[in-house]
Amino acid sequence: MNKKNMTKMTASFVLGCFLILGFVVISGGLQQAVAAEKAEDTLHRIKRTSTFNLGVREATFPYGYLDANNKYVGFSTDIARKVHEALEKELKMKIKLNYIVVTGRTRIPLLLNKRIDLEAGATVITKGRTKVVDFSVPFFTTATMVVVPKDSPIRTLENLAGKRVGTPSGGLEERMYRSFNESGRINPPVKTIGYEDHPEGFQALIVGAIDAYSSDGPILYAMKQKASHPDKWRIFDPRANVFLQAFPMRENSSRFKNVVDNMIVELFESGEWQKLFDKYFGPKSKTPYALTDGLKYLKVMNSWPK
Repeated sequence: MNKKNMTKMTASFVLGCFLILGFVVISGGLQQAVAAEKAEDTLHRIKRTSTFNLGVREATFPYGYLDANNKYVGFSTDIARKVHEALEKELKMKIKLNYIVVTGRTRIPLLLNKRIDLEAGATVITKGRTKVVDFSVPFFTTATMVVVPKDSPIRTLENLAGKRVGTPSGGLEERMYRSFNESGRINPPVKTIGYEDHPEGFQALIVGAIDAYSSDGPILYAMKQKASHPDKWRIFDPRANVFLQAFPMRENSSRFKNVVDNMIVELFESGEWQKLFDKYFGPKSKTPYALTDGLKYLKVMNSWPK
């Protein structure tokens, strides 16, 4: 091999080594960046971006909805705004509150891909959900109920056998009725039909596309109250469950969770939670709902000592 070819080979070898080394360095840097992104606490992310991304609902009365002035309001939304205030106090800086519309089907995916930092709706704590997200301390408790035409013969859970029942897509009701079908508790099986939002499901009930619509109790009472003829509808409790509602958030964000939890507890302690309840559920509200024994117990449990 002549000297010229030897020089070319040496140069190629050195260049190859640099390219390999550069790839390793870049690859390692990317891996570190990805690891850092995954490890970032939600509170750190909010501080870094100066933005709190809140998942809100447009038509989940009375928890979260757009009012006549196109403002996001509701029981859960108002509590989430208190979270925003607590974050500014904790971080000692101005934080932009960014509203992002979610549905029952999109809330968890948008939380996991970091599009939102918290979801303000009527989300229930379930075993399945705790495998992928964390939850704040609960701020409400209620149960699944059913709305039917006033003259409907459907009055119990068993009366739903063989009927078409509308449920919110992505909600726990679909799984609940499926489990009843599989266990034989309801026979013949219920046929569930999912709807993206509650008004769509209630409209299906109005036109007769379904025999009943099933969801969280206060949501059904709100829809009945807002209907053009409220007296045409009847709501009953099938006594199928009782559950807790809370804010879902990303895992491994303990500092953020501490801020949210302590803010909720302070609402109970200060009496602000009761004021919000009266505003959205009280007898003078548009969606009256009784202060149940479960809610009274929750008030006591969430009043932590200093």
